[in-house]
Amino acid sequence: KMFGEWGTLLNARALNYLLYPQEVLTFISLWSVLLLLTSCAFFAYLGFKIYRAYITNFSYPIENKKIRIAQIIVIPALLIIGYRGGFQLSPINESSAYYSNLQINNQIATNNVWYLAHSILDANDSKNPFVYMDEKKAKEITNNLFPASAGKTTAVFKNTKPNIVLIILESWTADLVKDLGGEENIAPHFNELRKEGLLFTQMYSSGFRTEQGLISIFSGFPAQPNNSIITTPSKAEKLPSLNIELGKQGYQSSFYYGGEIEFANMKSYLLNTQFKKIIDKNNFEKNELNSKWGAHDEFVFKKQLNELNNEKTPFFSVILTLSTHEPFEVTMQTPFTGSEEQERFKKAAYYTDYCLHNYFNEAKKQSWYNNTIFILVADHGHRLPKNRDVSMPVGRRLTALITGGALIDDLRGKTMDKICNQHDLTSTILSQLKLEHKQFVWSQDVFNKNSKQFAYYSNESVLGWILPEQDIIYGFATQKVVRFNPKTQITLNDTLLTQAKAYLQTLYQQYLDY
Repeated sequence: KMFGEWGTLLNARALNYLLYPQEVLTFISLWSVLLLLTSCAFFAYLGFKIYRAYITNFSYPIENKKIRIAQIIVIPALLIIGYRGGFQLSPINESSAYYSNLQINNQIATNNVWYLAHSILDANDSKNPFVYMDEKKAKEITNNLFPASAGKTTAVFKNTKPNIVLIILESWTADLVKDLGGEENIAPHFNELRKEGLLFTQMYSSGFRTEQGLISIFSGFPAQPNNSIITTPSKAEKLPSLNIELGKQGYQSSFYYGGEIEFANMKSYLLNTQFKKIIDKNNFEKNELNSKWGAHDEFVFKKQLNELNNEKTPFFSVILTLSTHEPFEVTMQTPFTGSEEQERFKKAAYYTDYCLHNYFNEAKKQSWYNNTIFILVADHGHRLPKNRDVSMPVGRRLTALITGGALIDDLRGKTMDKICNQHDLTSTILSQLKLEHKQFVWSQDVFNKNSKQFAYYSNESVLGWILPEQDIIYGFATQKVVRFNPKTQITLNDTLLTQAKAYLQTLYQQYLDY
């Protein structure tokens, strides 16, 4: 199940979620659990019978001392040889199993238990596993990706102190939106809403989990391949914060979520970043908790809208949706009636789209609407509804839109086509408010004419680097480019690959240094 969602084998990151068993169980059905337990019991019984029949009978222990001594010597030796994969000079690693240009084939060929153990050791290693060059050179290359940008930004907001509502859409891949290449009838209301706003066509998520998306949006810090910094509060608390910067300007902050806010250390992070009001499933009535995760989106939107009318301005209010999270169970009738996972995902997205429609219809009636910016952005991409490979750029492209009464009118219905990352939103927002954002070193103002076009992403298997010239996907196991999408340049540009490596090396070193 995890492989289908994350596109990777069972790894150390997954073990962190065992601290939240109730949330984990929402991913899987009762039949899946029963099938797993039955299979484990069957293979354990089969292994025991084979061992007893062909290797030794426990009723008759071996008395021959020579055989016993041989067992003591030979069995550990065989285990060591098997562990390192033979008598060759170097022990085996993932490269020994990889044989195909298709990532899924290589992952099938890799021993799952070995991969899990390897990822645990890597996750606990205090050394940077992504060192490709001298540290000074890596920093220099990375710094050159972020040129000086004073006074070059294009105004998007009508004024420098609007209210800001940030709607983080769970799993809203670009494939859900017609104008981003998605199907026409999954999000019909969003397709109308985008005519009132500025649509981003080339925004990508660096990570693939919700907590990584929160860190990216609020702290402008990209995701790491094998860790989520939010799961280590001692590191996460050292990150800069968009909310803290807005708080210094008198913004009243609130965060609304229909699920369990303690999941994946979200609560500790939100408290450290000084959100004044945090609403989760415990703040909803029992009859509103009709989702496996908690309260469906309609109740969260309604609650936030009602409470904003009593909020002092300016305010910074965040909604994190959840209805498009597995198991994709919603209560309304939609055009998608199939029971397949793909159809259920479309149904859930259609429901959230309907909730957005009702929300904006009511928001436009409020006195504060004309001085409010709404930023809608996905927390991460998703493999559904088109069964994308989340190790590829198409699996990381997001839905992102800026709208509201405080958006400059000439930008309505337009698109922002610059390649950028989700974590660039942090500096972009602060720049529009004419506030300092140098502390967000990994985030750049996308409306600044000097900002460069590139997007980074990663997971346990690959490093992705998206550019106007070409897309480069570099495999950690093979230490080679595993996929290359030419655009304006038809041959692999080694300089651009070096940029990607330098970026990741410097990013991960900063993660370790926190």
